[in-house]
Amino acid sequence: LPFMGAGLLKEEGENFEKVQYQAIHHELVASAIATKIAHEIDPNNKIGCMIAAGSTYPNTSNPKDVWKAYRGDREGYFFIDVQARGYYPNYALKEMECKGIMPKMEDGDKELLKKHTVDYISLSY
Repeated sequence: LPFMGAGLLKEEGENFEKVQYQAIHHELVASAIATKIAHEIDPNNKIGCMIAAGSTYPNTSNPKDVWKAYRGDREGYFFIDVQARGYYPNYALKEMECKGIMPKMEDGDKELLKKHTVDYISLSY
């Protein structure tokens, strides 16, 4: 997940998951800004993002295990959705809202994400 490289330190008493998702939001906005700048420098530049793709396999065929594995995959992929589609998927917004970890978004963040999506997605498997 993107927050793994964010250099975050957990402080006692804080909602660390909320801190992680705020950091992720900042990373996604930074990606949009970098994409914007690269396209301004040369409109022929192609800017991408990369995901360390893999699959989460359920422990059993029990539907609860299958759903848990699916949600694990989906949690990792939604960051790519934001970079490639320009917006947070509804399921991610709902989950963050339910968990109380919705990142604070500054004026202009949504517009930056929407207007400056990546040109391609690469996979590391």
